[in-house]
Amino acid sequence: MQEQVNPDLWPTVDDSRLSEIEKNRYVNRRDAIVMYFKRVDMKEIQRSTQISPQNLRRLVKRCIDLDENGVVWGFRALIPYKKVKSYRLDVLKEDRNESRKTGEFNLLLETHPDIKDLITDLYLGTHRRTLEPAMKPLNIHKKFIEQCRNKEIPLSQYPFNTKNMGRKALQRFLNRIAYLHFGEGNRRYGQDAKTRAKHTGEGEQNHPSTLHPYQKVQFDAHRIDGFFIVDLVTPEGDLVSVTLDRFWILTLIDVATRIVFGYSISLSKEYSASDVMICFRNSVIPHEKIQITIDGMKYSELGGFPSEVYPQNTSWAVWDVICFDNAKSHLANLVKDRLKNLIGCATNLGPVALPMRRGIIERFFKTLEETGFHRLPNTTGSNPDDPRRKNPEKNAIRYHMTFEHLKQLIDVMISDYNGTPHGGIYHQSPLELLGKRLNNGLLPRQLEEEKRSEVLFMQTVITRTVRGSHTSGKKPYIQYEGVEYRSDKLAHSAHLINKELHLHVNVDDLRTVKAYLEDGSEFDYLTAAGKWSLTPHSLQTRKAINSLVQRKIIYYTTWDDPVFIYTDYLMKNATLGKRGAANKVTQVREASNKNRKRVNEPAEQTKALQEAEERNDALERARQISKQQQENVEYEIYEELLKVYKTKITRYDCVRKTSYWKDISIKICYRTSTNGSWSPFTHFDCK
Repeated sequence: MQEQVNPDLWPTVDDSRLSEIEKNRYVNRRDAIVMYFKRVDMKEIQRSTQISPQNLRRLVKRCIDLDENGVVWGFRALIPYKKVKSYRLDVLKEDRNESRKTGEFNLLLETHPDIKDLITDLYLGTHRRTLEPAMKPLNIHKKFIEQCRNKEIPLSQYPFNTKNMGRKALQRFLNRIAYLHFGEGNRRYGQDAKTRAKHTGEGEQNHPSTLHPYQKVQFDAHRIDGFFIVDLVTPEGDLVSVTLDRFWILTLIDVATRIVFGYSISLSKEYSASDVMICFRNSVIPHEKIQITIDGMKYSELGGFPSEVYPQNTSWAVWDVICFDNAKSHLANLVKDRLKNLIGCATNLGPVALPMRRGIIERFFKTLEETGFHRLPNTTGSNPDDPRRKNPEKNAIRYHMTFEHLKQLIDVMISDYNGTPHGGIYHQSPLELLGKRLNNGLLPRQLEEEKRSEVLFMQTVITRTVRGSHTSGKKPYIQYEGVEYRSDKLAHSAHLINKELHLHVNVDDLRTVKAYLEDGSEFDYLTAAGKWSLTPHSLQTRKAINSLVQRKIIYYTTWDDPVFIYTDYLMKNATLGKRGAANKVTQVREASNKNRKRVNEPAEQTKALQEAEERNDALERARQISKQQQENVEYEIYEELLKVYKTKITRYDCVRKTSYWKDISIKICYRTSTNGSWSPFTHFDCK
């Protein structure tokens, strides 16, 4: 090896740590070695350093040997009294002291390597030698002695001829195994210790040197450590407060500046790909402050989000690399497609359950907990035994800490965090550091103008076949997730029947889909049939409704809004205390907010929705008129029957109100020709 014969590449020694005598000896040895490799005459070396040729050759051999890690000893071997070789027992040495057992254990393992393998496997828990997860040294020693007996080692030999039967030597050997197999050995102290030992401390990822804002970002989700409530109305009309189950906050943070770009809240038990994309959407679209209704709470003047403080350079800014783990929601087709084709970034997928690979965002979550959620009376703490956990559900109801309050609290906390000095960036605030980088010309990449639409972040592409029939007269339509989609243009395009359309679907709002022909040309916006086009709803909500209908738990007619029926069902379950129902009610409410401002919504889509709403309103009015006419006809028939049969009835004072009769039930009877008895002719219920 080049390192062995080139002193310039050898490990060095800090001779200031040596005593004066040891330092002089070391310096003489070092000078002699350097002169030797420079081809200086042996006599000259001895005259200058007082080291004989025989001793010099011994020192050279020590220097070029390799240590246990395969590194040349170099100048380290010249330190006085430095041991460069482990002791090895020489059984043939005539003057060997029989009472000393030094080296006996190592000799035993060299003679019987299978015993060495057994000890190593038992300690590291490999090769299934035992079902015990972390065998104690005492039990390993018992197995060691048992194996020695199986080898028929005489009682007069090691380890049977020692007081502790080699137990102390075995303990020292186990310590060496732990040092040599640091990652595997740490599994004895739990999976978390093993994971950290195996995946940290090596590689460039532990020493980030990113300087450019938006160059690399980290994404992750964290369960909110607290209970909150939501107000619901019971079927009897009473207002009740129901506790929400714990849910998630998803955030995106910049590695270079530690600034949080955006966040989203997921009320699901496990957050989905849609929740991930909502977080990305909120991080790119210019942020707007929330109206604060909590007394005494306000935004810090030094805080804010990047798009608020530096709108010219960071509005619609996107990142180059995103780091997250291999969670299923991160690997969904929606996420991969939007990151590649819309944002245009690369993905750095780290292992699951390794938060240390995304230490920046994990540190942010800890800050959010300690400075925010853990200080609230409704906190669940970091674990069930946390002393801060004191009846969080009861406190949430007692202090009326609602979901609306949570949204305001999170927005203010993150905004203030961006304006607070951070120790990891030399006590500058993230916003301050971002401003410096922007002023130095490190500007982020911004999304193209034609892609700056909110709906594009939640868009996925599917293919559906156009259905319809000439023989039955059914106009062309397509079907997606159990609902028909139509448009006037599609209805007059019978030539497309049995041909495929490529649909751009916004999974956050399924009221409309955008259709393209097979050659890629734009066709039209298709609207969901019936009441499905009235209330915004996500793909998750649509699937939940269809599942309940198939199980015959809920049902709806042509004139009912399925989302409202589903919401009523959830509210009923929530007021009965069904777990997770309150979360679903709140989630549907958030998604079905018609008044929420959607950024850059396509004009064609807005027009299609308006036409669908007008069409549904017209149909509803026609239905009411038809119903009114039917009631009038029934009353006229009743009046005619009274005149014809002149049936004696008890007189009631009937009050007509909005075409309904109340508190009267009339039965008209006629006499049969066979036996002369009276039989029912018709029956009116006026209610």
